[in-house]
Amino acid sequence: MKILALETTEKFGSVALLEGNHVVAETQVLAETMLPKDRRSSQTFHPALHTLLQKTQTTPQEIDYVAVIVGPGSFTGLRVGVTAAKVFAYTTGAKVVALDTFQTIAAAMSHPGTISIGVDAQRGEVVSAVLRRTKRGIEMVKEPMLIAASDWWEHAEQYDNVLFTGPALERWAGKAPPHLVPAAESDWFPKASVAGKLAAERIASGLLDDVWSLLPIYSRLSAAEEKRNV
Repeated sequence: MKILALETTEKFGSVALLEGNHVVAETQVLAETMLPKDRRSSQTFHPALHTLLQKTQTTPQEIDYVAVIVGPGSFTGLRVGVTAAKVFAYTTGAKVVALDTFQTIAAAMSHPGTISIGVDAQRGEVVSAVLRRTKRGIEMVKEPMLIAASDWWEHAEQYDNVLFTGPALERWAGKAPPHLVPAAESDWFPKASVAGKLAAERIASGLLDDVWSLLPIYSRLSAAEEKRNV
């Protein structure tokens, strides 16, 4: 099987093509393309996808599954990835696998302790979640919550051996207290290749998603939605 993986949770992202087996969750990354950071994914995504398919000599009809990270993340970025996944599935008949930002980031890390991940939600807030690697894999310790960025640091006191990571560090790392331990910057963002490997595990377990109900999970409601809910 071939898996096309899409990651556009922020203003940039990545696309990857993987090959594997339907039954055994083993995959090989054929190619991965990082989107340029100096432009938004709405401008760079489609050229990158075209280049990826050309580089691997793959036609859209050869793709069996589309893996897409549905959030949380930015409005514009998520719309690009989720819309592309839906259109691709409509036109080729590929099946869709939806993935979580937090799980994808955590899966790429070798840290043996607790991982606190933050996604920037603007207005001084982050969506944060706490995960931990166990013998059974990555487990959610604290479900995602929208909190003040200053409250995010409290995870350092609440959990042992905690490592901080996530896209929110791009904005907040310089304002973090000195005792906080951040991950390497290369581990702050989810990667398409990791999303593809997680998708292979879900495929092997028969866990697919309905393309018709596939929706992005934004970091927060839009200003209009928040005003309507007041």
